[in-house]
Amino acid sequence: MGGLATALRLVHRGHRVTVLEKNDQVGGRNRELKVGEATFDAGPTLMMMLDPFEKLFRDVGERLEDHLKISLCDPNYRVTFGDSTRLDCTANMALMRRNIERLAGPADAAKYPGFIGKLGELYREAMPKFVNRNYDSLLDLARPSSLQTAMKHNMLGNLARAVEKTFDDKRLHQLFCLQTMYLGLSPYDAPYVYGVLVYMEYGEGIWYPDGGMVQICRSVANLATKKGAEIRLNTEVTVIEPKAVTLATGERLEADAVICNADLPYAEKKLLRTKKDVKRRYSCSTLNLYIDYQGEIPELLHHNILLGKNFFENLDQIFNKKQVPDDPAMYVAISSKTDKAKAAPGHANLYILIPTANLDHNWTDADEVTLTERAYAKLEAETSFRRENIRAVKSTSPRDWNSELNLDKGSAFGLSHDLLQSVCFRPSNRKDGIYYVGASTTPGNGLPMVLIGAELVEDRLKSDGLL
Repeated sequence: MGGLATALRLVHRGHRVTVLEKNDQVGGRNRELKVGEATFDAGPTLMMMLDPFEKLFRDVGERLEDHLKISLCDPNYRVTFGDSTRLDCTANMALMRRNIERLAGPADAAKYPGFIGKLGELYREAMPKFVNRNYDSLLDLARPSSLQTAMKHNMLGNLARAVEKTFDDKRLHQLFCLQTMYLGLSPYDAPYVYGVLVYMEYGEGIWYPDGGMVQICRSVANLATKKGAEIRLNTEVTVIEPKAVTLATGERLEADAVICNADLPYAEKKLLRTKKDVKRRYSCSTLNLYIDYQGEIPELLHHNILLGKNFFENLDQIFNKKQVPDDPAMYVAISSKTDKAKAAPGHANLYILIPTANLDHNWTDADEVTLTERAYAKLEAETSFRRENIRAVKSTSPRDWNSELNLDKGSAFGLSHDLLQSVCFRPSNRKDGIYYVGASTTPGNGLPMVLIGAELVEDRLKSDGLL
């Protein structure tokens, strides 16, 4: 997504742009997968924070709604806690407050509007001052207005501890902390500023593009091509230099600038002429299961989260002990509940994402069998899912993330977003004459962030006199 957005921005400025894609379709992790008679968004499944999407199209003289038809998912998702209680989460403030009151009581429900309001204020102040900008040194973070905002919102405080101080019910602690899992980060390692993820969900909502998340990258690629960009699929790059790239075929292409959207640690270790192995901290991995399922599972919505009996022990196993979790938390999606074309009549496209340790754990085939069994057992215990209704299944394991999509250590979310790998501490989008965009560089992981990253690369190129 980051590379495609950058290409669109540059070709709109009148530059000749060539996009080199190793795989047979655009999008990287935002790709389509077919299993049996079901079709899946194999990577991101949640469209949130619409501003960067709208701004990309607006900046190239277009309107998002002319290229993507999107609809609000309401409820956002259904959460099943470890004690089998459920909560439907929604961006409707009044309804969400009533749902919390039924789950946790009136005292916690009364705190909810103020909690979201404060996070909304944090979002509106933090984005322009800390996210939508390039950094050249630590001093760039030390602007008086930025420091004032950081202290005002206790941005460097711990997210999990702040949530625990706000609400009494432990299920709400889990509910308003789990969003950092999108970043592959434990909330106990997350600065409070990542509370903006909670606001994105509950303040602005979760959206679904008609035809699936893959339509986002396809629409950007189509528009870039229409404006004159060349996109070459099945084209593997083996070496990158400041003014040239070399392909697996031996062909060498020269350019005024090279923008690398391969994940940055992989690029450093495999693509640079002077290979580098920089010690950094990585996100967790995931085991993804894509299932053509015959029948319905009425207990599940389009988006669902199933938590274990001890959510925080699960975090400890994944992030600290580097283990396969005993009682995994997992995200489950059935987009055919919204988009019937995604599965055959009478079938469902059941997508299960299970966070697990990255390849710092010695992942084996036995681990995949064990974790799959635990996921199926949890679904069978909480819903009418029955494994005998599985008609076809494909998996993506930590090893697959590493080998197929070049994610070092199989880290499905790229580099960790802990405090010392955020804002000015995150790897720069310009180094040794090469420009970078994507999850592991500035500003970070997720479709909205890499869209902002594309704009920041454009700013870099402009300041360097290349635009």
